[in-house]
Amino acid sequence: MEIIEKQYLSVESLLSYRTRSTYSKLDKLIEHISESLKFLEKEQTGNIIFSLKENTYGTDEVILDLEFFVPVSKEFKSNEFYVYKPKLKLCNAVRVRHSGTYDTLINSRKKMQKYLSRMCYQPITDFYYYINDGNIVDIFVGINGNIV
Repeated sequence: MEIIEKQYLSVESLLSYRTRSTYSKLDKLIEHISESLKFLEKEQTGNIIFSLKENTYGTDEVILDLEFFVPVSKEFKSNEFYVYKPKLKLCNAVRVRHSGTYDTLINSRKKMQKYLSRMCYQPITDFYYYINDGNIVDIFVGINGNIV
């Protein structure tokens, strides 16, 4: 697994959708989001990006708080389900490419966190998961350019 520094991620005109799910259902949820865009009269113009936070809530399986960012063709008025965000931009990010199933994403993120700690890098953004193709996901995190 190669970790690359000084990366840049910039995507414009995004539909933001927040929900909860589990690692085991993440692939079906992503598929559902892509397929649902036609019912919302939105055209997807790029790859889906998501962020997640893990919560146990006293359950057997980890519950994920998820925010999906879907590039769409035009601006829209936000509502209680979907929020329009004009841009997502990360500068001075570190990236790792994950190849595998969604339920093993945590392993790649942990390796990335160990690398950040070893290099004394301070993350200043959430981890963002950029879905490339199939089971290939690039994980980005913005880091503080100052090291003291």
